[in-house]
Amino acid sequence: MKRALVLSGGGAKGAFQFGALQFIFEKVIPEGQKCPFAIIAGVSVGALNGVMLAMNKYPMMKEIWENIDNSKVYTGKMKTFPAILKIAFGNRSVLSNSPLANLISKHVNLSDIDQKCDFRFGCVSLVDGEYRAFRPDDFNNNKDLQAAILASTVMPIVWEPVETITDIQGNIHRDVVDGGIRNISPLGDVIDNDPDEVIIINCNASKIHRDEDSGKNIFGIAKRSLAEIAINEIFVSDLKEFLKVNYLVRQADAQGVKLKKESDQSKNYKAFKTVVIEPDTPLGDALDFSPNTTRSRINLGYKRAEEAFKDFINTNEIASH
Repeated sequence: MKRALVLSGGGAKGAFQFGALQFIFEKVIPEGQKCPFAIIAGVSVGALNGVMLAMNKYPMMKEIWENIDNSKVYTGKMKTFPAILKIAFGNRSVLSNSPLANLISKHVNLSDIDQKCDFRFGCVSLVDGEYRAFRPDDFNNNKDLQAAILASTVMPIVWEPVETITDIQGNIHRDVVDGGIRNISPLGDVIDNDPDEVIIINCNASKIHRDEDSGKNIFGIAKRSLAEIAINEIFVSDLKEFLKVNYLVRQADAQGVKLKKESDQSKNYKAFKTVVIEPDTPLGDALDFSPNTTRSRINLGYKRAEEAFKDFINTNEIASH
């Protein structure tokens, strides 16, 4: 079974993602199996969770999520006047993500990556606006890999862009941030590798919730427009398109018809067995890593994964929860 895992962005809502993974490791994956995913692709918090899986560090990921709080991810507060002063005096961010950088430096190592796992994660350079899907072997050393993982989590304005990342070819990528601003669902990074099964864990509810307080200050506006509306819409559109094409290919296959790829007429589209796990209600603030909120998100992720896999086993086709 060639199983692919797609992990969306979502900041602190990545706790939901971990909860879903907890169910998968407890109930779906044979106990003790290393790197159960042939392909892992993630952006933002999906890159963080993904790299831990690619290093076979699920137990450590579990420990991190069960003990996390705001202070272990960032310092500072989203208050308007102090933030305006920071920006006025040349600061490039409102908060500092140095605790997260330290966490990544402590746990992420090139030598720990399982070579049987094809792990990719996304970043965007603010200089050229291009999305790049990196692999660990795109880097010569831990420092640049760790910097790239950190960059994949950077929400512009909130956290400072990573100034430079150098890849194995000697290319220098400047002012690098969260790949989610361009490609929140890295589905394209996995489907070209012809997996048998695709598991997609989305940290965001498909329907955007009302927030009467979002426009009260500049940071509420920025966070709401970028992190919750724009990025969520990118993911939903991408996911809907994938599921629509997958359904059409499955229906064509049932009639003995093969659909050709527009980009390469020598290749046929393939229908993937697909499990989509996502919350049915909004999960709240992407910067809220408080213990109670995190536990609630983990529990919901576990529950939604259980529901999705129950449907998947019953239908053996496409499950979405």
